[in-house]
Amino acid sequence: MSEMSVAARKGSAQLDVMQKAGWKIDENEKACYIDVDEDNDGTTEESKWCILPDLILEEIFTYLSPKERYYAGLVCRQWHRAFYLPTVWNNFVVDDRTLTRPKYNYYSGWQYCLDHMRTQNCLSRIGRHLRGIEFRPWHSFNNIFQFMTMLTWSMDKGKELNAEPQLVGMGSRIRSLVYHFPCNMSQPNDPEGIKLFGTGGQLLRGLKELLLRLTELHTLKLVDFVLERFEANHLLDEVVCSCCTKMRVLNLVNVTTTHCPIMHVGLFLNLQVLTISPQNIDDDVLSLLADTKLRHLYLLQNCYTPNHLTISACGVKAWRSLKKTNPRMRVHLRLENLVDGEVVLQPEAPVHSITYWTPQTRVRADLLVRMIDHYKNTLAVYGHELLPRFSSPKPFNSRIDSLLVLICRQCFNLDTLQSRDGVACVCGGQQHLLAWSETGTGRGAKRENVTISGSLCDPVYGANNHLKRHSGIRHSRDAYTKDEPRDTPRSTVAFFQFLGLDRDLIASPLPNKYPTIPEKRRPTNDFRER
Repeated sequence: MSEMSVAARKGSAQLDVMQKAGWKIDENEKACYIDVDEDNDGTTEESKWCILPDLILEEIFTYLSPKERYYAGLVCRQWHRAFYLPTVWNNFVVDDRTLTRPKYNYYSGWQYCLDHMRTQNCLSRIGRHLRGIEFRPWHSFNNIFQFMTMLTWSMDKGKELNAEPQLVGMGSRIRSLVYHFPCNMSQPNDPEGIKLFGTGGQLLRGLKELLLRLTELHTLKLVDFVLERFEANHLLDEVVCSCCTKMRVLNLVNVTTTHCPIMHVGLFLNLQVLTISPQNIDDDVLSLLADTKLRHLYLLQNCYTPNHLTISACGVKAWRSLKKTNPRMRVHLRLENLVDGEVVLQPEAPVHSITYWTPQTRVRADLLVRMIDHYKNTLAVYGHELLPRFSSPKPFNSRIDSLLVLICRQCFNLDTLQSRDGVACVCGGQQHLLAWSETGTGRGAKRENVTISGSLCDPVYGANNHLKRHSGIRHSRDAYTKDEPRDTPRSTVAFFQFLGLDRDLIASPLPNKYPTIPEKRRPTNDFRER
């Protein structure tokens, strides 16, 4: 009996040693056994990281990749238990290397192929906890297709009458699906520059089969699919059948590169946010959207969108009818591109914001005047977000100061203006107009380190050059200084209450170069009186 107890103690000791070790996969996908040696002298102090609450552990684990979560689960029993918490696996990202293993191909060499056994075990453990799936393929579309096929098969098996316990509820909690397709796959070492655009065939069929089974889907984002017209017309057939009343956010960017209206977007009755490219919308689509609960319509253009000159805007009558039927809807125009481009203006549309994510796009006078003519009653946000990659002109006649003043004074609902281009400093009359304009009480942003020195003799200053405005500018300066931290670097984008004011440049008192205009001789064309 004593021999059996000694053997049991030895077995338990070996088990404890094995639990303190683990297998680790290095960069070359080779496994190595890691043993943990601990001192038994009792002088070591253990940290308290193992007693973190589950809510904090869940939040930490969500920021880690699956491999990093596995390594973190080997630290202690508490972290190993946190590895299987449901919230940790709410969002699952699938790329070319997810759940794959290297396999040698005589034609292409070593290739990463989907490991079906690992995938099946993974889905059986976390499939019922998934709330969002994001597909990001880069080169191997076969792995993505096989993963979607296995997920679809598991969901079908989980709905059977005598289904296995680990498959019951598979994918029933998925609320979001995101698919970014790399439509430009040109390789730098390819001498012929062969490019592959668009998706379709078996990959598109597998995606549509998966969408048909996601009956609780609230968010769907399909980006840069670049389909043919006959494929785009039936892209959302399964989605409309499964969740036409539950869809809230729909993102369809560059479904096609040619003019092809997607009529299905008007069939989601409870849709709140719609992002679509301007070539996939027309008057008929607007008439369908007018009868929905849509609140935000984003017309997005990126680097794969055709040139703005080849895209026709929707009709004026369609926009007027939409504003009458759905007056709470807001339209947002946005351009994301690394080269020069312009947004497609929609006349009579209730445009609320116009934003640029382009480093090469300048503020053009003709386009800005057209924007003011169309959207002066509704425009609230206008801005350029990226740093400009062009030199700003130094002469006053070529600067954008007067254009910024124009948009601030004409668009009375404007509350946010963001400029990355060079503007005149506060010693010039442009900033005085921006500070004293009745429409300049919103948020403004500009780069402090590109302010151009000006003169009080700027043409816009004119007869309104009396020092009564200096007190208002100083008041704006004090408010800006109070709101902004002292240690804010000059390279950051500063937000302040009055547009165009620079704290460092207006800190000094304004020069008393011009005398104050007497009260009885004050001109009547003061812009405050107008």
